Amino acid sequence: MRKRTLKEKLIIVTNREPYTLRKGSLEKTVGGLVSALDPIMRASKGVWIASGGSEGKGKATDKRDRVPPPPEESSYIMRRIPLTHRDVEGYYHGYSNRFLWPLCHITPERIFLKKSYWKSYKKVNAIFAEAVIQEAKKKGTVVWFQDYHLALAAGCVRKKRPDLKLAIFWHIPWPPYDVFRACPNRQEILEAMLANDLIGFQLDSFKANFMRCVYQELGASMTRDGYIIYKGHTTKVKSFPISVDYDWFEKTASTKRSENFFKRFKKERNLEGKLIGLGVDRLDYTKGIIKCIDALEFFFKKYPRFRGRFTFVQVAVPTRKAEPFLSYMERVRGKVDALNAKYETEDWIPIEYIESKFGHKDLAALYRGADLALISSVYDGMNLVAKEYVASQVDLKGALLVSEFAGAAEGMPGVEKINPYDTEGLADAIKAALTKKSAEKRECLIKAREFIKENDIYKWVDSFLLELEELG
Repeated sequence: MRKRTLKEKLIIVTNREPYTLRKGSLEKTVGGLVSALDPIMRASKGVWIASGGSEGKGKATDKRDRVPPPPEESSYIMRRIPLTHRDVEGYYHGYSNRFLWPLCHITPERIFLKKSYWKSYKKVNAIFAEAVIQEAKKKGTVVWFQDYHLALAAGCVRKKRPDLKLAIFWHIPWPPYDVFRACPNRQEILEAMLANDLIGFQLDSFKANFMRCVYQELGASMTRDGYIIYKGHTTKVKSFPISVDYDWFEKTASTKRSENFFKRFKKERNLEGKLIGLGVDRLDYTKGIIKCIDALEFFFKKYPRFRGRFTFVQVAVPTRKAEPFLSYMERVRGKVDALNAKYETEDWIPIEYIESKFGHKDLAALYRGADLALISSVYDGMNLVAKEYVASQVDLKGALLVSEFAGAAEGMPGVEKINPYDTEGLADAIKAALTKKSAEKRECLIKAREFIKENDIYKWVDSFLLELEELG
């Protein structure tokens, strides 16, 4: 594991906290971002600011809201920002997820916006910014904001602390200008984003979309190598495709525990001796689960010899408990039930639908055992499931189909790109993947695994922080 050491103190700012308080003790949040940033934070003895803690007025009034993650020795401080229920509804469920999320994923028909959403979003971003100002005691402190929940925070910080080094990584897509112009607050968002010294996106196309939005709305000066000059401040914009902890997934998938889990999984679901496809998605309309089900229905109709031989395991993780995600979940359930009713037999169903969240150790076992993994996103910033599957394929016997509308499809060799809107084409791709020769599968997976191993989550962190350091 590589650990980058910063000369300056590091402050990380996220909506989601790296450790969650449960029954009086802190439990580490599962995820590649936390795993990669946690050791860097410990080395720099910095501060991780995130929402959470006792409900209040956004101030650390409770000692539980400022705690060192375990183990406490040589650690960093986790500053938990307590938010009221009303602010969470407006800032998170409202502006972030009912407006910015569909806007950035180019589904404007799903947008719902109220003035109170924007009011809460501005308020909460200002609360996070004030926490940054309180924690950044020294000149030159590095502050790294994460994602679309915090688009305004840098602008609030810059007004009071121009001496700080500010950066943001935007994990989701940035839309084209013709879509972004639907945002009534677009100028304020862009100006706040440009308060950062460095802005990172997943792909060059998202970077290009952002720069065009800046040019169209603000008329800022910019260079071909990604510098934007606006009101006397220079911002570097660059793509940094995020990745996964390759070594962890490879090691975890290789264990006896993983073998036993997958054997038990197949036995409990009557999948022994069958070909197994796998989809692991949040119940979010951007993930294209319904497109996947449509293709599977076409597949079983066009290739009846796979009935009884192939089962698609769809792990569907419930996400935000609000509209339009609840309606989408009901649509997915209905599609699964209809397909299974159409083709099921006494001892087989086409889709094994599991609506729950698996731990990463169990996922690594499923990734290793699945003969096929399918990423059917209709629009996705990256989709790390694709990279997790590759890292877990230690037996080199699987195949990966990745939507061309997911960031993971760009740059990664050895994977088959698919178009989720081409229903019959996707059905044919599933058949081709299941009948691909073993030698060809091995060759493809070796290429993909070498790429992910070289470009893992730690390299992503290193690259971003090095770029920030070099800006001076």
